[in-house]
Amino acid sequence: MKRMMLLLWVLMALSAAGQGGAPGESPLVAGKRALAAKKFREAKAIYMWYVRAHWKDAQGQLGLADAELGLHEYEAAESSYRNVVTLEPLNWAAHKNLVIVEAALGRWEDFDGERKVLRAARERGAAGISAHESDVIDVISVRGERWIVRDYFEPLGRARARYNFERFSAEGKVVAYVSLESADAFKAQKVGEGVVVGPAVKGGEDGGFALDWYDGKAHGVVATYGVEPRYEKVRGDFLKWVRSRRPSSAY
Repeated sequence: MKRMMLLLWVLMALSAAGQGGAPGESPLVAGKRALAAKKFREAKAIYMWYVRAHWKDAQGQLGLADAELGLHEYEAAESSYRNVVTLEPLNWAAHKNLVIVEAALGRWEDFDGERKVLRAARERGAAGISAHESDVIDVISVRGERWIVRDYFEPLGRARARYNFERFSAEGKVVAYVSLESADAFKAQKVGEGVVVGPAVKGGEDGGFALDWYDGKAHGVVATYGVEPRYEKVRGDFLKWVRSRRPSSAY
């Protein structure tokens, strides 16, 4: 009965995903089309059906994992991405998305392990991955806001930013961000006349790092660190700061 229901759902999903596509479109192409349209349930049905017959196809497993990630089915996505890297150990897309999955699950040892794999690949100049790109490592929803977190293998700009927590408007414009950067970066920033700077935190005088917030009108310090902190520590300080601010605060 379950098989019949799955087959029926797959046929419906293939039909829906293939609308506007070429006749006889392959399941992999139809699945990619559904993913691009953010039709994650349709994509999952297509890839589940495909993977049953082609379980050693890394692209099919990757498509299934991406659909599960889109549905926030993190446990299932973790398993599917692990299948991908078993088949293709150098599939960087799978490793990058495993970082996001492990952050969502709060599995920080696995999170750090995947980031070490990516860092080692960049350090040795592996094909298919660049030292100049940033990785999305976390997606945080807090107090009705969605923040995307980026990690920079090569610290970004004069502030030597390591992480950026970015909040976007409905139009897709960055309206605020929180950055882990050089502790000296905050001192170099200019604040508009009459704008109150957020509370400074002592520390970091000997270099080190600071977690700073910016919204285009003002900026302030969330926390400072003598040495580079682990990501979960930065994440915890960021969440504490967001939750402590009044809803009416501009940031």
